[in-house]
Amino acid sequence: MVSASTLRKIQYLLGIVLVVVLGIHLAFRWPSYEESITYTAAISHIQAWDFLYAAVLYILLYAALTHGLIGFRTLLLELWHWRYARVTVDVVLIIIGVAVAIVGTIALTGTILALIH
Repeated sequence: MVSASTLRKIQYLLGIVLVVVLGIHLAFRWPSYEESITYTAAISHIQAWDFLYAAVLYILLYAALTHGLIGFRTLLLELWHWRYARVTVDVVLIIIGVAVAIVGTIALTGTILALIH
């Protein structure tokens, strides 16, 4: 397993990544949020910035998921102190994280492909 100090460094790094990527994501919404979420605007963003826009969305998905799961793991381990709590929490959160990542990837990919075609 990964040590607590390494997880804390990963947590801080993911927090920085989230701020940067969220800023880029919101920059695509400039100057008007209402206009940027219309169907034609979404298609134009994806078609004009194919790789970059999709990469920002995927990074946002995985960074937010991992950041949230590490934070939730920390909270659970502060609450539970029984013998196999660390192993149990790690295994359950890894299973949940992989499942959510798969569903999120399928949903995001389907949405992007549907908007392109």
